[in-house]
Amino acid sequence: MNTRLRQHLRDPRLRRPWISLLLTAALTPWPLIGTPGYENSLALTAPMALLGVAVGVDGVRTLATTPPASGHLLGELARRGIAEVCWLLAISLATLLIALAWQPNCDPIQGLAFFALGPGLSAVLGWACGIWGGLLARHRSWQLTIGYTPIFACLGVSLWRLYHDPVVFALDPFWGYFSGPLYDEAISINRRYLLYRGYNLVGLTAALSTFFLASLAMPWSRRLRRHPWVALLALSTCVTTCVIGWRAPSLAFTATTESLSEVLAGTRTTEHFVIHYPPNSPTARDIDHVAAEHEFAWSELSSTLGREPATPIHSFVFSSPEQKRYWLGAGRTEVAPPWRGHIYLNHAPYPHRVLQHELAHAFSYTVGDRIFGVSGTIDGGLKVNLALVEGFATALAPRANDRLDLHDQAAVLDRIEKRPALAGIMGVGFWGKASRPAYTAAGSFCLWLLETRGIDGVIGAYATAGDFQAVYGIPLAQLEQQWIAFLRSRPLDERDIEAQRERFRRRPIFARPCAHRAANLIAEATRAQTRGQLERGVKLLQELCVIEPEKPQNHLRLAFAEAANGAYAPSSKTLESLKTLPELSDTLLGLVDERLGDLALVQGDYAAAKSAYTSALARHISEARTRILQIKHLAAHDPTLAPAVAAYFAPFDLLSGKLTRAVRRLDAAHQIADVPGYQALSDYLVGRQLLNIYDGKRAQHYLQRSLHPTTQDTSLPSPELVRAARLALVEAHVRQQGFADALAVLETLSRQPNRHSGHRLVEQRWQRRIAFLQGYWRHH
Repeated sequence: MNTRLRQHLRDPRLRRPWISLLLTAALTPWPLIGTPGYENSLALTAPMALLGVAVGVDGVRTLATTPPASGHLLGELARRGIAEVCWLLAISLATLLIALAWQPNCDPIQGLAFFALGPGLSAVLGWACGIWGGLLARHRSWQLTIGYTPIFACLGVSLWRLYHDPVVFALDPFWGYFSGPLYDEAISINRRYLLYRGYNLVGLTAALSTFFLASLAMPWSRRLRRHPWVALLALSTCVTTCVIGWRAPSLAFTATTESLSEVLAGTRTTEHFVIHYPPNSPTARDIDHVAAEHEFAWSELSSTLGREPATPIHSFVFSSPEQKRYWLGAGRTEVAPPWRGHIYLNHAPYPHRVLQHELAHAFSYTVGDRIFGVSGTIDGGLKVNLALVEGFATALAPRANDRLDLHDQAAVLDRIEKRPALAGIMGVGFWGKASRPAYTAAGSFCLWLLETRGIDGVIGAYATAGDFQAVYGIPLAQLEQQWIAFLRSRPLDERDIEAQRERFRRRPIFARPCAHRAANLIAEATRAQTRGQLERGVKLLQELCVIEPEKPQNHLRLAFAEAANGAYAPSSKTLESLKTLPELSDTLLGLVDERLGDLALVQGDYAAAKSAYTSALARHISEARTRILQIKHLAAHDPTLAPAVAAYFAPFDLLSGKLTRAVRRLDAAHQIADVPGYQALSDYLVGRQLLNIYDGKRAQHYLQRSLHPTTQDTSLPSPELVRAARLALVEAHVRQQGFADALAVLETLSRQPNRHSGHRLVEQRWQRRIAFLQGYWRHH
């Protein structure tokens, strides 16, 4: 037994199957990584390419001592080498298929495709490198070194692109496909990946045809005369490979600042920014205010940190998440690698909610490590503190959610027992947690440190990757207890706790084996609905409910799609069955009630609509949801108002484009004024629509009239709508540079009863923005 074991360990041909088996088996305990799919392909592609190199080298060495009888070296190498490569892949795949007994796989067909395109093709490419290594050297160690050289050279190119170029995805012939940020869950085998693998096959053809000519034992002139077609194939594929590699950005295999600037051809240069955006986009139409908001965010961060980047920041503002995902690799996730001095944003309404957060990452380069600008250190070993990377940016750009500020959101996490332990997220463990709880906890903790101990301590903790003992003189655990005591001292309404519960319910991606399939189904259903294929959209969402039945949001999507397809009875049945799911939050129950009310409203059953909306309003829901329900509730009480409100919200319209919906909403908002008693509501809705098209002057007129009606019976019907109208009026005044009027409205807001921490945070930020803009516009 020991003799056989030693033989297996010494003989590379016997050793490789064991490597393939053990490596794959080591992945199988882990969700997603241990089953055929994207993560598994990413993990196995490079090892299989390296094994392929060894197969190619040993094949050449064998035939060097016993030349093939046919004299066709490449043919015999291919016959033996591809057979062994396929055997290694079969061992790996068989292991993964066995692991399906404990690792569920919701999309086995795509999983097999990822395996074939990733480890499968890269193993063959590695084998091609191996036979070249075998041809160019005599000793095995040198042959392997030559064979491995292209693999690690390509890795160097990919890493350099990720470091230097404006991309967060990577396509590599030997290391596979890295799709981008973890939080963009919709990952599939797309056209770009297939084209790239086609390009790799062209390169493989070039390598093999050139090898065929190089391995012939005759002068080169004779080789070319005897095999002109092979020579032509080698030349054409080599040239094609070089041309495609040179033009990789134009094929979206990667991107450069220059290639992105061609897509985002609009440019606005300010004191601290170069802003790139698509011409004829919403950003282009509002570029003056977009630029001003960039400078305001810079001013806020510079004032807090007492330092700023030495060079202008390039800000890339994409028109949609789909456009950003295609060119950059991140869709709904905004990113800002600190070392590049770039921020990448999706277009969003003014003022942009995440601009300052992403810019804070760019500012972190001034306090982080010298290479990447992140919270990392190599003293005592490599350490990267992701909780501080994200917590730092979140603390420097705290955002309200509903009625709560950042600390109150973290306090909710504590109350519902979803607050992650800081020790568990201070490092790469951050990625293993659900994003919202992790970001909220890290951000609140860093903001608490900033507020109680000053910015210097936060900078010190960031620079040392979280050496709290050295910076503050007390360990993290003790700081955490003080922070928790602070959170528990904050009063919270039960309504706010329940309204936030659903937001923090989402599980981390590695706890959801069907995460990618679910996200792909949602994306496919959305595309089908956009194309008018409503029935196909329903079928896709029905499949979604089968693979993730425990997620209430999936059933809500299905009910919505069924209603959009005119199937009101099945939609109502889906909603009623949804109520039977366990542990539904008030947020979701409120959405179910609202959708049932919408179904009744569009069918003219106003009594049922009133009952459903009343039930929804009685639940603990967000303030934004409350405002919408209040308007719908009014419509259910008044049949003369109901048609205009139903037309305004068009709750199940999936066929109209954005422009059509906007025009219809504006028209419906004007129609509401024709119903006696609702002039103020009409003015409010018209003003909101005008702000959506950046018409601050006309929005001012309607919003002021909604807040100061001519008769009492036309007042806005709730404090929530009054607050929203006043905030919208602040924006309208700011757009017209009516700063004194905007401050007067904010003063009125500060006296409005039932204000919460989130309200105060929003109002204070508007006050600081106005103070900045008063000076900014005097010089622009």
